[in-house]
Amino acid sequence: MNFRTDINGLRAYAVMLVILYHFGFSSISGGFLGVDVFFVISGYLMTGIILTRLNKQNFSLLGFYAARCRRIIPPLMVLCLILMLVGYILMPPDEYKKMAEHAVSSLSFISNVVYFKQGGYFETGSVYKWLLHTWSLSVEWQFYLLLPLALMFTARFLRQQFAWAMGIAALLSFGLVLAMVATNFHLTATYYLLPTRAWEMLAGGLVYLAPKTALSGQRAVPLLGIIGLIVCALWFDESTAWPGIMTLIPVLLTALIIHANVQNSIWFNNRIVQHIGKTSYSIYLWHWPLWVFWHLADWPITLISQAMLILLSLAAGWASYVLVENKHGWLSGRTYVTLGQTALVLLFGVLIVAKAGFPSRAPQVVTTIKQYSLERFVRGENCFVFSGTTSPQCVFGNASQVNLVVLGDSHAAAMLSSIVGSARAEDSVVFIAQSGCPSVPDIHRSASPDCGGFVKNAIADIERKYPHASVLIINRLSFYLHGDYGSGSNTPKYSFINDGSSIAAYQQHFGAAVKQLATHRRVFIMTPVPEFGYDVIYRMSRDAMRGKALAIQQTRAEYQSHNHETLAMLNNIAAQSPNVALLDATQGFCDNDFCYGAKDDVPLYRDDNHLSEVGNKNLNGVFGGMWKMIDRI
Repeated sequence: MNFRTDINGLRAYAVMLVILYHFGFSSISGGFLGVDVFFVISGYLMTGIILTRLNKQNFSLLGFYAARCRRIIPPLMVLCLILMLVGYILMPPDEYKKMAEHAVSSLSFISNVVYFKQGGYFETGSVYKWLLHTWSLSVEWQFYLLLPLALMFTARFLRQQFAWAMGIAALLSFGLVLAMVATNFHLTATYYLLPTRAWEMLAGGLVYLAPKTALSGQRAVPLLGIIGLIVCALWFDESTAWPGIMTLIPVLLTALIIHANVQNSIWFNNRIVQHIGKTSYSIYLWHWPLWVFWHLADWPITLISQAMLILLSLAAGWASYVLVENKHGWLSGRTYVTLGQTALVLLFGVLIVAKAGFPSRAPQVVTTIKQYSLERFVRGENCFVFSGTTSPQCVFGNASQVNLVVLGDSHAAAMLSSIVGSARAEDSVVFIAQSGCPSVPDIHRSASPDCGGFVKNAIADIERKYPHASVLIINRLSFYLHGDYGSGSNTPKYSFINDGSSIAAYQQHFGAAVKQLATHRRVFIMTPVPEFGYDVIYRMSRDAMRGKALAIQQTRAEYQSHNHETLAMLNNIAAQSPNVALLDATQGFCDNDFCYGAKDDVPLYRDDNHLSEVGNKNLNGVFGGMWKMIDRI
């Protein structure tokens, strides 16, 4: 196919949208759509390459695969090798091992499946995944494996009805997306996996097959299309179901720009845009590891640092293009050489995984930190459920009558040993909790579809089985109201059938449940524990590798800012009933100025929000005061 300046320009805009989004420019909240632009472009180009040669009867399947190897693998291989070499010096063993696992999956082009199994793309922990962005390369590679086979089959057995075959396949793929989004079924799979992404690349293929129309050659189309993509990037955010019905907009805009085939648009055909487009693949590869490294170094994120990261990404992308990606580069040789080099890098990655990240190179404190993170309350391991509408309702204590029911989510499980340990011999506790489940009947959460029914059954059991027991509610409330790291995100994590997802609706439903429980018993609600916006174990381990002081803290003002709406809601609920009392989590972790996530080089958390077994003991005094109130009833 002939080189097209419009497609090269599209690559430039796409990669810049992704970079601006990843580098924390909050106004570009939908910059992730740049990946969708790349998908459409890939579908168009690959369809063109394959059909052109099929029509000339000189298409080679192995030749097609070999060309893709030489184009895609060398820059990715070099990136993975450099990360593994640098990681030996900078990364703690666990992170080094995980990065090597991801490098192996990236070079095997199954990283999208691996990341699907490990959690969502938009989660806070994503910043610790050095190669997270390679998921899209894996999706494209899987598409490249199947597309030529499908087109060869269509040419031979379906009378070359390429448009019909690709159109039906695209509709099936998009229909699967709509079905999964409508039912909130495995939305992480919808994001990462080929069956729900194929329609975007097939849309590009259909553009190649489309005849010329009145839009072909229209000089206004590129500008209007780019404006549309930028508006979408400003409009969409993490709360937008993606892929979903709204994904049609950037896909169609990209398709229109390609279809228009305007080669002399100043918005595409200028030196800056063409240079960025030419190096866009290498820029994309390097930008995310630079962002992760910036966090590893614990350097501040400011407008100046964001600009520096953009310039570093452009520079690294140019160097990778010149030295590796370009066909005249050092490592872009024959296919068998590329595959041999890749095999060696893969073996290096497997060795790192087999050796558990070479723990002997790390300071002893790193091993100690890891041990603290692995400690669990053994007696409570089988009492915490992840799905379903019932709980085993484990009982702790030997008293003949239960006098406390703990109702909550994983934060309740993380505090359970402190609650039980603070009780007296005559006290007895029942534990009822489900992962990711706020204690609100009839709530709907896509991540915990059974939650509403679980809480409804739990409250019914409490009323029936434990009519005189007090209730302690422990939830990760600010997360449910706002998303990760308190109110820093505008993404609610819940909804109600008739009342939507407003804070007022949450307060109404949660308040009603508390009021029902508090009519004839004491109800205690734990306020949010401090959250630090990063994994405490990772941060402490990284700092220990660099010989840096292991200080994990935030100001009281930050805590109040992240949780002010949650605290206001809880105070409002508590004010409505004399039987409701709030337990102040900050008593265990904060002084007048700061809240702490570590003490004397010991982590008080086992990730970014769950208390460690050492950390929950900081709440012994809070729970001891609660037990005294219960014993007085």
